[in-house]
Amino acid sequence: MRHITVILILLATVLSAPAAPTNYFCIVCGQGPLRQHVWLHPRGPICDDCEKLPDRCSLCGLPVKAGDGHVKTGDGRLICRFDQPNAILTQDQARELFAQVREEVVDLYGPQFRLKYPEVTVTLFDIDYWSEKGQRDGLHAFGFASTRPAGDGSCTHYVVMLSGRTREEMEAVAAHEYTHLWINENRPASHEIEGDTVEAICELTAYKLMEHKHNAGRQKRILENPYTRGRINDLIGVEHDGGTDYVLNWVKSSTATMFDVNSRLAPLGLPAEPSPLRVAPRVLPAGLKFTGTMAFGQAPLAVINGEEFAVGDQKSLKLRDQSVRVRCLEVQAGKVQVEVNGKPLSLLRGEERPLP
Repeated sequence: MRHITVILILLATVLSAPAAPTNYFCIVCGQGPLRQHVWLHPRGPICDDCEKLPDRCSLCGLPVKAGDGHVKTGDGRLICRFDQPNAILTQDQARELFAQVREEVVDLYGPQFRLKYPEVTVTLFDIDYWSEKGQRDGLHAFGFASTRPAGDGSCTHYVVMLSGRTREEMEAVAAHEYTHLWINENRPASHEIEGDTVEAICELTAYKLMEHKHNAGRQKRILENPYTRGRINDLIGVEHDGGTDYVLNWVKSSTATMFDVNSRLAPLGLPAEPSPLRVAPRVLPAGLKFTGTMAFGQAPLAVINGEEFAVGDQKSLKLRDQSVRVRCLEVQAGKVQVEVNGKPLSLLRGEERPLP
């Protein structure tokens, strides 16, 4: 991480006059008033001793020390007491944020931006996962999405986001990853879209959300990020001329691999009467369904009713007529062994087992 630059200020005497007292107190240890070297950080002044501390906040670069209220992520990243209240650190926080963002972007884009299959498994992971996969470039350092087709013609969605980032940063990531899921559902198999253009479409959603939230700083970062290799700038021009509906319809109806910026609003050949969007209603399941495994980190996770389980995990799941306590005993590629309210049960992949 690039540490924030600090400025060394010398509080020196003028000629032979005694040094005037200052009101500088170290924001890390509280020591002060400081009369010699003061290191200025955007959060406040830092004394010489604290500036020499080896440990830094992974978000703002502030030195941290034992007992100062900082927290540590599972992979050892430190988050100072100032950033901690605004950081996404738990699974519940990640799911709540993603649910909020998906509703906001649907409000921005309209009903056609809803998912046909709305269940999304949202998982928070530490940076070790991306290190193992070698996916530390661009937004892949912060999240990714995937969609898996099911045998009945439906699909299941998964989103993974990096822990320990700020809420505003993860709102942009959630908007980006949600757009991937929408593209996965709506892009015909015959429409091959160039990779940087796909990422630019996803970044456009993040950009529009930040615009809606009047977050000019985050908009600027999206435009300056080399992740889409400049495609985001072209796409913002396309969206300005034709609107977000044009972009979404291009995904569903065009045959071009990327947008033609010299003829931005080329006819799409849309059908005169597009078929209505069919959205699957959200209905609680009557039983338990094992939909597959997620091979993140060292051990596989089983996905049961949209919740991920490692071996030993125990969670309460809401069913149509009851709530049950499920404990995972063993995870295999095509089968998972669980206890349901203390009773053993075997679930095969794709099978829904009704419960009494």
